[in-house]
Amino acid sequence: MPKLLSVSEVRRALYWAAGGPATAGPGQPSEALLGTLFHKLFAGLTGPDTAGNLVRPLEGADPKIDAWKVALRRHAYVWHVGPALVEHERDLQGLGPKLLGFWQAAQELTDWLAEAMWEQQAAGRNVADARAAVFEAHEQEVSRELREPGWTDSVVIEGRIDAVLRQPSSGTACLVELKTGRSAPEADLCQAALYHLLHGGDTRSQVAVIGFLPRRHEARFSAKQLTEAQVALKLLAARLAGVLPVKEVARPRVPPRPIVAPRTRRAGGAREPGQTELRDKLIAAYAEFGVTLRIVDEPLVGPTFVRFFVEPGRAVQLGHVERLAPSVWTRLRTDQPPLVSVDRGRIAIDVQRPDRQDVLWSTIRDQLPKAGPGGASSFPVGIAVDGTVRWADFSRPEHSHFLVAGTAGSGKSEWLRAMLASLLASNGPSTLKLALIDPKRVGFGAFEGCGCLWRPMAYSPEEALHLIDALVEEMEDRYRRLAKAGGVQDVKALAEQRGEVLARIVCACDEYADLLAEKGTRREIESRVARLAQKGRAAGIHLVFATQRPSRDVVTGVINANLMARVALKVAAPLESRLIVDSGGAAALLGRGDLLFRDLGDPVRLQSPYVKDDELRHILKSFAPPQD
Repeated sequence: MPKLLSVSEVRRALYWAAGGPATAGPGQPSEALLGTLFHKLFAGLTGPDTAGNLVRPLEGADPKIDAWKVALRRHAYVWHVGPALVEHERDLQGLGPKLLGFWQAAQELTDWLAEAMWEQQAAGRNVADARAAVFEAHEQEVSRELREPGWTDSVVIEGRIDAVLRQPSSGTACLVELKTGRSAPEADLCQAALYHLLHGGDTRSQVAVIGFLPRRHEARFSAKQLTEAQVALKLLAARLAGVLPVKEVARPRVPPRPIVAPRTRRAGGAREPGQTELRDKLIAAYAEFGVTLRIVDEPLVGPTFVRFFVEPGRAVQLGHVERLAPSVWTRLRTDQPPLVSVDRGRIAIDVQRPDRQDVLWSTIRDQLPKAGPGGASSFPVGIAVDGTVRWADFSRPEHSHFLVAGTAGSGKSEWLRAMLASLLASNGPSTLKLALIDPKRVGFGAFEGCGCLWRPMAYSPEEALHLIDALVEEMEDRYRRLAKAGGVQDVKALAEQRGEVLARIVCACDEYADLLAEKGTRREIESRVARLAQKGRAAGIHLVFATQRPSRDVVTGVINANLMARVALKVAAPLESRLIVDSGGAAALLGRGDLLFRDLGDPVRLQSPYVKDDELRHILKSFAPPQD
């Protein structure tokens, strides 16, 4: 099977190969949400929707370029920017300077579009025809399989091209990559070469890298430049995918290894400037309240937060440090208060990073376990602050069933997708089946009709009850088979000792509370769930139930006693956090996959990896559709 790479992975490698932030150009660093909104703005203004695109405001304006610019700015704000800011108001809090830069970039974009349409109007085309002719495609899905002599396998690169413009004078396609933040200028040519390669490598095509920093900056590359740059690009892709011969690989992979390397000091012993500022603010804030802290050991810089290890002054207790965290928060001006915990006998204080980094699932894919005789039962729960992967194993009693909780925007559904993607990538149709319950009808849409499903997906409480009844029947049948095989302990032993493989069945529910809303089915569902939770592990049947409302009427005594493994993403209140992980820390998490994981010991803070849609689709393709 070819190795899969995403465009984002290759772009990130190009950025860091060019020197990363140290060699980045001028302008503000990009913010993921604002970048997404900017791309939606571009697509809305240049797309075919007559209500939101640029045709109507330009046709209604006075035939002057300045009037066109004003009209398009006004239209962009009323139809696109304003509604987006209202929709994402909560997520954009604290981003004042970046929001200002975003609006400046949006105005640069509208001016550029107005100028482009003005040129077409001057050439005799009306605005509607010019828009249709020039803006050919948006967010175009592209993929390309690469294979070179000496590679151990082929490499498939998948991603999206921001836009394809058709040059009116020559009809030549120009691929456009929009940037809303600074980047390493040396990487622009290679990124342009990447998109040119994905689009087929047409010798007539050009690629324009247009940055809004927030001022517009444009770099245009010819087909000749792009073709020459693709030699180095293919070598980079081969290294990222691990398909070079062993003798050519600079550093062999020796798992486990850190995914996000913990950064403590820069070359020459100097601390990162942002890290030093956080440290000083933290110590000064506690000092204001009469608490003396001293930094001990080197801090750990994870993808989401910096962990400082402190030693309290005389007569300062751990509880005092914890209780002051909300007061200290007002001095740090982060999105959430610092989180205080004990890490191997040391007081640890986690402070949000100002430049949070995402952790992509693709970066840990090559560490997934290899399938044994009965498949693979392990999956990554998240990435620790030191960059290592924390694993869970369904075959172990403490990990046999999971309870997951988190508010909207916490990353709960994304955690479920990453868990399922990891299991699917490590197994085949004969060793893994999924039983999915999706009351909200949005959590598991990508899995609909896939061959990995044990039964059709359940949506209503009645359908869920039928599915759970079928799981109970399957569990009892498997116990009879285990007894018939000489009393082996579980399905793993059955595969290893007898060679008889029974596929593990993972039953995942994206909103368990919704199943309990119907009084007519609530008691029946709870009783069946209790039976599965108590006996399911040995039969290879595992429950992963998630909820936005971890209240007492949802997390009942039966659930609390039998779903021992817990994942708490950001929750609304400390009481909900204590109900899930026996501590109030989940209320101070930062969302977007920041989580606490608890099995037998104290909760551990991790960052969930993010699996992209194209990666999940690629995995699901390997499972044949069900036969009629």
